[in-house]
Amino acid sequence: MRRFWPLFLFLIIFVVAVIGINSQSSPEISSSKTPQRIISLSPSITETVFALGLSDKVVGVTDYCDYPPEVNLLPKVGGFINPNLETIISLQPDLVIMLANQQRVVEQLKQLNVQTLPVLNSSLEDIKQTIKVIGQQTQHQQQADELLNKINQKIAFIAKKTKGLARPRVMITMGHSIDSQHMKQIFIAGQHDFYNDLINLAGGENAYQAQQPNVPSLSVEGIMQLNPQVIIDIYPEAEDHNSDLVQVMHQWNNLKYVDAIQNKRIHLIEENYATIPGPRIFLLLEQLARLIHPEVDWETSAL
Repeated sequence: MRRFWPLFLFLIIFVVAVIGINSQSSPEISSSKTPQRIISLSPSITETVFALGLSDKVVGVTDYCDYPPEVNLLPKVGGFINPNLETIISLQPDLVIMLANQQRVVEQLKQLNVQTLPVLNSSLEDIKQTIKVIGQQTQHQQQADELLNKINQKIAFIAKKTKGLARPRVMITMGHSIDSQHMKQIFIAGQHDFYNDLINLAGGENAYQAQQPNVPSLSVEGIMQLNPQVIIDIYPEAEDHNSDLVQVMHQWNNLKYVDAIQNKRIHLIEENYATIPGPRIFLLLEQLARLIHPEVDWETSAL
């Protein structure tokens, strides 16, 4: 049975990942033997581990890990916020990989003599570094290098395509109320997260320029003041949320004085990879670039 990834849970994890980013340090590499029994405590980590060809080493994942599909056959170890330590210990892992913000769990597992690897995913550089670190820790450096090379090629392709172009003001949203005709509280990408990085790499400029807070929450009036030229509203795939996207679009169209609405540049992205900061988040990069710069001939190679 498919595990659900509701939008509010994504927001919780997104906030946890971004808050305190400046105090986080890079993960340390252990010199112990190559791990044979790995547990992942985040969907983004699970995707990374599988992308590196380590599927046969994974013995447990969280309740919300559902990609690739074969992870649904693996034992579940609870949620992101409060994983079940008894279940984790019973699976006899020799490495538990988690986000650095899960500090309480890190300390608990260390006390139980379980090897841990805290990693970061707040920015695109964090995501790339996590791929490298997990590759090193698991003796899959070659696979990590190959994956990073593909990612860097995609970034270079988009950078060349958008070089010298005007940079529209882009606002990415990832959650708001839909229980009325009008929006209320709206969470958007700030200056300290991977969505901000994606906007910049895709040839746009984040409409929200203030350095604080890390995870801005705006009213309709606040959005009208920002007046973005492009709005990207992010959702998981359809079966992972209960939102009526027709109603969502109706709500957006009520903001008729915003440039993005007047020019019909509001885009709803309903993809599971768009909410998970793992290797597939770079699929979103080209998607954003095409939406931000529809004038570009994207079918002709720029390299």
